[in-house]
Amino acid sequence: MLVTTVLALLPNALALCAAPLPRLPTSADEMMRRAAAAVSRGVAAGALRQTVRLVVPDDQRTFKVFGAIEIEGTSAPEDLDPWPGGLQQQYPIALDLARQLLSSVTGAAAEGGVTDQVLDDVDACGLVLAQGATPAEDASCVLFPGTDQMDELQKVDKMTGSGRLLCLLNPQFRRVEDFSLWQRGKAKDAFFERGYELGYAFEEFACRGEDLKLVGEYGVGWRVWVVLDDARPDVATPLHEGALPERPEYKWLEQQINERHPKPRWARKLGEVEEQGLRFMRKDGES
Repeated sequence: MLVTTVLALLPNALALCAAPLPRLPTSADEMMRRAAAAVSRGVAAGALRQTVRLVVPDDQRTFKVFGAIEIEGTSAPEDLDPWPGGLQQQYPIALDLARQLLSSVTGAAAEGGVTDQVLDDVDACGLVLAQGATPAEDASCVLFPGTDQMDELQKVDKMTGSGRLLCLLNPQFRRVEDFSLWQRGKAKDAFFERGYELGYAFEEFACRGEDLKLVGEYGVGWRVWVVLDDARPDVATPLHEGALPERPEYKWLEQQINERHPKPRWARKLGEVEEQGLRFMRKDGES
């Protein structure tokens, strides 16, 4: 019996061992391709409850203010927050990502095979449904679920059934402690005790004043990159070797930065000024 079980698991184990290390996406399209591949790999291994965390790209659509003045996107270089409207402003962009994800995972046609609806318009929580080649291959995705949407999540979970994929895109919680005391029981029933696993994650945040980028993929692990030159945000340096089995803690990240790159950004900038002078005094091409 044990030999039979091991042989049955061998193909999946070999596939995961052969999977490449998580790579840093250089575009939104690549991020979505990697996300779809990771989620599909999880489905093949039997992980039908997954979480996906993505960086929502800036809005590049063109709008007309009062029907006359055209503005492009939602952010400008001088803005501190590229998404000043929060989740409601991100929603249409993130909705496209969710539709694209399920379409790639299920093979459903983008038009007709993938539908969506709003679950909570105040908190910008939505639902995306995709029809696979067979009913067993149908999939669901809840977009921006928050601490107040556990009732809706339970309903979607029941509707999806135990044999189909349900993924949460950019859930607005991570721990039981993110919920109020009277919400925690329902949160455990709807999420924490439902066996959700990481499908894919691409995250960006700051640590010790440095810009970090984290990528996690189902069955492969996590990798972290640090951007040491704020003038070249496209150039990132790996912060460690290989892949990590779990998402690293902040203290560990800070320790790695201190060990590998002990000179903080402000000191590097100070040295740059001493060597090249103030930016406005430099010749063209030196900044």
